[in-house]
Amino acid sequence: MNYPISASNPLFQLTKSKKRLPHLVIAILLVMAFLIVGQLIGVFTAMPLEALIKKETNVTWKSTENLLVMLFLGNIPVILAIYLWMHFYEKRAFRNLGFQINKSIPNYFFGIFIGIILFCSVVGLLSLFNFMTWEKGSPAMQGIAVILPTILLLLGFVIQGATEEILCRGWLMPMVGARYNVWTGILVSASLFGLLHCFNDNVTLLSIINIIVVGVFFSLFALRQGSLWGACGLHSIWNWLQGNFFGLQVSGTETGPTILNLKEIGPDWITGGAFGPEGGFVTTIILCIGIAVLLLRKSSFTKETFTNND
Repeated sequence: MNYPISASNPLFQLTKSKKRLPHLVIAILLVMAFLIVGQLIGVFTAMPLEALIKKETNVTWKSTENLLVMLFLGNIPVILAIYLWMHFYEKRAFRNLGFQINKSIPNYFFGIFIGIILFCSVVGLLSLFNFMTWEKGSPAMQGIAVILPTILLLLGFVIQGATEEILCRGWLMPMVGARYNVWTGILVSASLFGLLHCFNDNVTLLSIINIIVVGVFFSLFALRQGSLWGACGLHSIWNWLQGNFFGLQVSGTETGPTILNLKEIGPDWITGGAFGPEGGFVTTIILCIGIAVLLLRKSSFTKETFTNND
C-alpha cells in the first residue's frame, strides 16, 4: 500500500505500454459501449433462466436466483467485452489492468478487510447517534435461515464489484491518466462512476456526490496498492455487507435476503434514506477520512520493472 499517486504508479506504467491512447471523449464512449453491449448480451442470455425462476415457489430462493442472474449475467459479458477489446485491438494482456499475480491474494483480502472497517464504521456511527434501528421483516428473508443464499450472493457481488472496478479503475482511469495526468484520470473515472448511478431508484444529489467520492477513494486505494485486486475486494464486500448482511439499500436497490435487518431513521441527508447509507452525510465523512489517510500516506516506492508479456 505504498505506491505513489503519480505517473510512475504501476497502473499507469502498464497502460503506457499501449502506444495508442484514446482521446478523453473516445475513452468514455468506449466504456459506455463495453457496458451497453455487455449488458445487452446479459439480458438475452438471462431470458431462459428467468422463465425457470418464475416457477420457483420458495420466496427466498426466488429472490436469490433473480439477483444471482442479474449479478452474474449482467456483469460477466461486460468483462468479456473489455477482454476482447484489449486482446484484439490493444494487443495487451488482461492482467495489465492491475491483475498482477504478485501479492494478488493478500491484496484482495486486505481490500476486503478495509471494506469491512469502512462500512461497519458507517453503520456504527449511524447507530451511535440513534439513526439506525431494527426492521421487522419476513422470517423467510432474514436471519440464520438465509445464510446459504447470502453466501451465494456474496459470490455474485465478487463479480459485480470486480466488473465496475475493471471498467472504471482498471481500464478508464489509467487510460485517461496516462494520456493526460493522474488526477484527470481519477476524477474522470470517479465522475463517470457517479453518473452511471444517476438512474438508480431514490437517487439524490448527495447520493451522486457520494458515489463520486467513493470512486475517488477506490481510485486512490488501487493506486496505493499498484494493483486492482484490493479495490475489487473492497467494492464487493462493501456492497454485500450493505445489502445482504445489514439489510440496507445498495445504491437504491433491494438485494434480497439478509442476515441482519436494519433500517435508517432520521433525516435522509444524514442517513441516505431510501437510497441507502451511500446517500448520506455520515458516509461522506467516513470516505473523506479514508481519502485523507490515502493522500497523506508516504510512499516507499523507489523503482520497479514491469513486464507486459502476453
